[in-house]
Amino acid sequence: MIHREQLVKKYNPLLKRMNPHSPLTLGNGDFAFGADVTGLQTFYEEYEKACPVLTMCSNEWHFAPFPDGTSPKITLTEYESRGRILKYPVNCFRNEEKAYDYLRENPHRFNLMRIGFLLDSRRLLPEDISDVDQTLDLYTGILTSTFKTEGKEVTVETAVGENNTLAFKVDSKLLKDRLTIKVSFPYPSPGITGSDFNAKDKHRTIVKRSRILRGHEDVLLKREIDSKNLYVHLSGGMKIEKSGSHDFTLSLPEQRSTTLSGVIGFSDEENGFAERTYKQVCEESMTRFYTFWNRGAFIDVTGSSDKRAEELERRIILSMYLSFVQCTSTLPPQETGLTCNSWYGKFHIEMHPVHAAYLALYGRGDLLERSFGFYLGALKNAKRIAKENGFKGARWPKMTDPTAENSPSVIAPLLIWQQPHIIYMLELLRLSRYSESRVEVPAISEKDFLEKYRVLVEETAEFMADFAIYDEKTDRYILPPPLYSVQEKGNPSEIFNPGFEIEYWKFGLNIAADWLEKLSVKDCGKYRETAAKMAVQKPVEGLLPAYEGYSKTYTDLNMDHPSMLFGKGLLSAETDEEALLCSIKEFKDKWDFDSLWGWDFAFLAMTLAKLGRYDEAFDMLLSDAAKNSYGINGNNFQGERKDLPLYLPGNGALLLAMSALRSTKNWYIETEGIMEYPF
Repeated sequence: MIHREQLVKKYNPLLKRMNPHSPLTLGNGDFAFGADVTGLQTFYEEYEKACPVLTMCSNEWHFAPFPDGTSPKITLTEYESRGRILKYPVNCFRNEEKAYDYLRENPHRFNLMRIGFLLDSRRLLPEDISDVDQTLDLYTGILTSTFKTEGKEVTVETAVGENNTLAFKVDSKLLKDRLTIKVSFPYPSPGITGSDFNAKDKHRTIVKRSRILRGHEDVLLKREIDSKNLYVHLSGGMKIEKSGSHDFTLSLPEQRSTTLSGVIGFSDEENGFAERTYKQVCEESMTRFYTFWNRGAFIDVTGSSDKRAEELERRIILSMYLSFVQCTSTLPPQETGLTCNSWYGKFHIEMHPVHAAYLALYGRGDLLERSFGFYLGALKNAKRIAKENGFKGARWPKMTDPTAENSPSVIAPLLIWQQPHIIYMLELLRLSRYSESRVEVPAISEKDFLEKYRVLVEETAEFMADFAIYDEKTDRYILPPPLYSVQEKGNPSEIFNPGFEIEYWKFGLNIAADWLEKLSVKDCGKYRETAAKMAVQKPVEGLLPAYEGYSKTYTDLNMDHPSMLFGKGLLSAETDEEALLCSIKEFKDKWDFDSLWGWDFAFLAMTLAKLGRYDEAFDMLLSDAAKNSYGINGNNFQGERKDLPLYLPGNGALLLAMSALRSTKNWYIETEGIMEYPF
């Protein structure tokens, strides 16, 4: 039996000095708070250039007004295909730059606030502190930070409760006359920090209510940000004073000697706040994490003889924590979660299962299912996107937001591998609840579950069947250009039958047919027929190519995602095994490993595992490569990329891969409650 609390706490992140690349994150899936070594966001400027410390919510988005007050429009790029003209928002045409950029940047997530210490009414600086000792208790979600200023100790506890609530407690003799806290509210920005603290005239912060309630300060603010209103509730054992147009100072009340505590909540509704104390928020955090760690699956590899076992276990534990606090929202997560903005805070649907599909296999499928409401709500727009080019069914965009619009991009509108994702995730969830290997107790019957999501499966498969073209000469269905494969490299007008995509099409259509047959739907034979005659991955000169017929994959396109090698591991694709083995060897010899992304290593490990090469799979999972490193805080880094200071798909993919690995002479895997990877 695995002693879960002991193992989790063993990997509590500990910081003894300021590390701007490894801020610690608190959260509940929908709301996250990034903290520097002071336990707040005091060193915002210093962390901004490495990994920003922000306060983010998955459901808070901002539309900036378009400069001329009109609705921006752009010219669509035209492609001749299938005997007709297809139009996509790809190229940026002359005199449309502002409209193009606006549509890419809006709506965007934004930073809700900055909170940090002041010393003698000025910002506390890194050189002002010493003796840093900061620990994140992964088992409770509570952050404890201790440091000294001018020889006097400051202790800070920070926690995130339910809804959008932050609680903090500060204990120090300096609070009496020198140490205060400043809370500032920025204007939204589509940039990485989601903040513009200089645009003070573009928004308003109004004090709606200020009172003493049960001996505590209680202040309600209204934030007017263009067409958006956001309410902020500050309460607790502290004195609250407005010190600027968007700034507030929190200080020690006269009746207290050394301890200041407070709670800050955010809501779209003026009356959307439940009264909470610091202690109550901490209890909410402890309950949430106790439930998380003690329900569902657990993995322990520390009994392995391989010297890298401790590091792998650290990555597993921290990845579970991070994906829980940042990737279990009611919306698909963005690639940097709720830490900071990447691609203007928009989420990339092709990364959704890479982030979170593992949850179904770990008996935490309800956390994955939270985001499926997005697909149900976005179905209307997905059907419109398909219809605009004459296709049936629903076409899922790649880069999008709660509106489910197709963001302009030179790549995103032409990417297709996200299309079967919702079918893949739904099937994982179904198996985790209703198969003999189930790891989660279902709340509804299998029939009700199938019926609940039938429309998603049917409309998704309808587009897939219509998008594939039947070629009479070869008696098969093909995926013609224009398109981009997983690799996102090459000329989209030439990419034809990319290997992973044709296998994924076959996989998704067969599952769709299975679902509909279980519901006695008669008109689903076309999905089975298309899958049966789907093109297969054909080797070129003994190697699996980036797309059909392309002979220079391992010399000219030997970069980024080697997706031609993924099908066996993810989908049990009927790949030419000899060609696959030769391709893996060629990949190891000639691929630009520095261009691989964090999740590539996990997907490759799954393919190696499917081939029975488990030791090689572990080696791949732990490859010493630029984008396969994990910080003190557990974040998967992406090398020197300034726009991606963390990359959560790497964390999610690691956990997915662990469901497919097996014990070997060097590796001993002890598991509880995990479902073996079913495909």
